[in-house]
Amino acid sequence: MKKILIAVTAIIMSACNPTLTPFTFIYNDEGPNEEIARKMEELLEREFYNVDIQLIKGASTNAILDSISSGNVDIGLVENYVNYKPGINSAFSVYSEVLHIFYQEGVDGSSFETLAYSAPVYIGREESPTYNMMMDLFDFYGLDLSKIDVTFNMAEAGTISVLTNLFTKEKLQEFQGFNLFSFDDVDNLGNASSVEGISLKNPRLSPFVIPEKAYWSFTKTPIVTLSVDLIMIVRAEMLEVSVNDFTKTMLRNRQVFTSIDPLLFNGLREDFNQGILNIPLHEGARTFLDRDEPSFLERYAELGGVALSIVIAIFSGIVSLTKWQAQKKKDKIDEFYEDLMNIKNTIPKISGIPEAIKNVKRVQAAQNKAFEMLIAEKLVANDSFRIYMELSKETINELRGKMRIIKAKKASTTS
Repeated sequence: MKKILIAVTAIIMSACNPTLTPFTFIYNDEGPNEEIARKMEELLEREFYNVDIQLIKGASTNAILDSISSGNVDIGLVENYVNYKPGINSAFSVYSEVLHIFYQEGVDGSSFETLAYSAPVYIGREESPTYNMMMDLFDFYGLDLSKIDVTFNMAEAGTISVLTNLFTKEKLQEFQGFNLFSFDDVDNLGNASSVEGISLKNPRLSPFVIPEKAYWSFTKTPIVTLSVDLIMIVRAEMLEVSVNDFTKTMLRNRQVFTSIDPLLFNGLREDFNQGILNIPLHEGARTFLDRDEPSFLERYAELGGVALSIVIAIFSGIVSLTKWQAQKKKDKIDEFYEDLMNIKNTIPKISGIPEAIKNVKRVQAAQNKAFEMLIAEKLVANDSFRIYMELSKETINELRGKMRIIKAKKASTTS
């Protein structure tokens, strides 16, 4: 009898302690990312009794992408300002991170150019999202990098760039003696302002306004700046049901995250713009986000067979013209790709800085021409166009890297 009771107890205990399914979650320690990750861990483990979320802290952006792309980690948080890597999918947008540029009193903050040249500039850790964004801004304004004193020590800087959530009053105390830079006057928004030009060439960035008085003495007038979305990414091979459940749980419990930052309330939305994602959406997230969307036939079934026949007839009539136009535009973007690949193939052979600068200007001129053709509707803003723009930015970064190597070699030879 005793043996039977022991066996029954063991069976009951095993039933009450099911095997946990582990998921690894990686994030960097910038801004409120750690607090967001911990809230997500608590929420998922509370909602799913058989889930065990293991947090990994302090990784760089590249390390996060590499660990998920290689399949070693399941979930991560990164800015929507990273290049696509195979093996990674998006799940949803978390919230908008805001670019804050503080400059000391006495530094000329009348324009972005004078701001960059007037004092040492802190732009975050090398290859961090803040660093990459500021380098793109230097490029957009056509600044000479050799004249910009970039520092990685915030204490030495007269200008400090920070990509993060909204600041609390206590956090702003660290910037006493500083002013907050505004890219433009708020009245210029919607009238071809500078931030709209930046967003046109860097479509993952969006204009953002910090309202008057929102930051007390720092915002005596509205501050016009830029924002980029923090997104949740997942391993591409992760099960659809898991991604679907996780996405649904976090988006439907967004109130849990609003204590971290007000921006999360508007960021964690089921109706966020999927078109802004720089990394393709995971099918598990897509099935949740699009679950209530009726198909074309379901929405217009009442129009009957006649309406459907008309649509099919019109479609059949224009399909040939559409294909011809698409092929014509594709041939044009292929010419840009061919020229860009020729430049990329010559980078290892470049031996002088003037040659590298010449190629940077050549790529930038091609970018401008592509945008002009896009505006004139001679090119289409499809995936090929977006990939070309990302590849051209990557080529410019490679050329700049080559310049740094050449400078270093010359310096070592001189010494």
